[in-house]
Amino acid sequence: MKYVFTVLAILLSATSMADWHQGKLTIFAIGYDGKTVSVGQAGFSRSDCTCYPTWPNRFCLDPNRDTFDQEYALLLSAKARDVSVAIHIDETTCRIVAMYEP
Repeated sequence: MKYVFTVLAILLSATSMADWHQGKLTIFAIGYDGKTVSVGQAGFSRSDCTCYPTWPNRFCLDPNRDTFDQEYALLLSAKARDVSVAIHIDETTCRIVAMYEP
């Protein structure tokens, strides 16, 4: 029985480090460096994101991920079509981990 509680504690602690946020994109921005892509999403109201300190209230794409081009295209398309997107972020940095269109 103690193993069940241990596994549940591990799963719950791991899931608290990342969370899904769903809604339309309110802003799509590219930083001065040309590599930083930041998005604002309806319903997201935090102001402590560290992925790009200039915009502490937005999610950021990771330009080093192999899927950067696909993620960039999905976000740009969602913004242009004004549709919702579900974004999974690392809650400590607000860096995007995964996304999909619901």
